[in-house]
Amino acid sequence: MSSSDLSAFRRALAPALKGGLLAFALVLLSACGFQPLYGDKSYGAGATEKLSEVDIGPIADREGQKLRNLLIDRFYPSSRPSSTRYRLEISLTASEQKLALQKDASAVRAQLNVMAPYRLIDTTNGAVVFKSNSRTIISYNVLEQHYAGVLTVENAYDRALLDISNDITTRIAMHLGRQP
Repeated sequence: MSSSDLSAFRRALAPALKGGLLAFALVLLSACGFQPLYGDKSYGAGATEKLSEVDIGPIADREGQKLRNLLIDRFYPSSRPSSTRYRLEISLTASEQKLALQKDASAVRAQLNVMAPYRLIDTTNGAVVFKSNSRTIISYNVLEQHYAGVLTVENAYDRALLDISNDITTRIAMHLGRQP
């Protein structure tokens, strides 16, 4: 077999080999127990339907209201449910830490630490079915101009709350997805 025949054979064999590897990977992936989080499952409702069974309780302060609104947007894609099986209680704490101090002790960089311990309560019996803590750290520049500095801190809070809402939504959906 000449080298040109061999290269033609390899070119003809490459698509079949790639297809075979893809099929093999899909078989391995299905055997590992992988299931889509938001897809329908044969044994129960998907995460989207189960998230709509959760009532999100009020959260103190303005940042808590923003977090609650973000969670409502994620938990109830179409409309809010009339009756729920679970209640989600969240408390929110934030602290700022100055970083990168200059010689005059003024900071040019800061870090925002936001913690949100939460628990999921079954409303039928009052039992806590899931309890966790979500935490995020956001860094931002400390600006000399007052208005720009206020907007920078507000933006840091908004980014932190978005991270926390994504984390809480994912963890609650995973927990409820395990329920039969």
